[in-house]
Amino acid sequence: MRMVVKHSNEGRGTRDEAGFTLVEMVVFIVVLAVGLSGVVLVINRTLLDAPEALVNTRAMEISQLYLDEILAKKYDENTPQGGSPPCDGADGDPCTDAGNFGPDGPSESRSRYDDVDDYHAPAFEAVTDANGDPLPNYSDYEVRIEITYAGSELVDFTDDRRAKRIDLTVRTPRNQQIPVTVYRTNF
Repeated sequence: MRMVVKHSNEGRGTRDEAGFTLVEMVVFIVVLAVGLSGVVLVINRTLLDAPEALVNTRAMEISQLYLDEILAKKYDENTPQGGSPPCDGADGDPCTDAGNFGPDGPSESRSRYDDVDDYHAPAFEAVTDANGDPLPNYSDYEVRIEITYAGSELVDFTDDRRAKRIDLTVRTPRNQQIPVTVYRTNF
């Protein structure tokens, strides 16, 4: 349907005008192109960033898996189950020397870890479950766990051996390193 407008051109008669001028069409196309390019950029960025959210979510799942397992163990090899008497306490045995952190021998596997510092593994390793079996969907991830005495980093402790800092780092398939740090106290 076309709209026809009649104008009077002062003595020149009347003429019919309809549609858009060339300038109006060019302006419309430019505005449309700018708007669409902005929309395409937003969609493109969203598609590029979507996998990163999944990668970061999986890294946090790995962190949570390991930290739940580690924090469920006793504080030290020389602290009895239940935590009393604590190692280095008045009635307790001495705590493990920091230089001896790690598994309690070459044959101790992760399924047999019984205290926090058994998990000390300063090099990146493949992600596994508590039995040492690889986790499907996480084969491109690696984890590093460093355990150190850090009691003096906490407000009420003056003795480093009263708390252990657990620094867990997950390396993603995109080579990002996502660190998580928690403290475990000797209670």
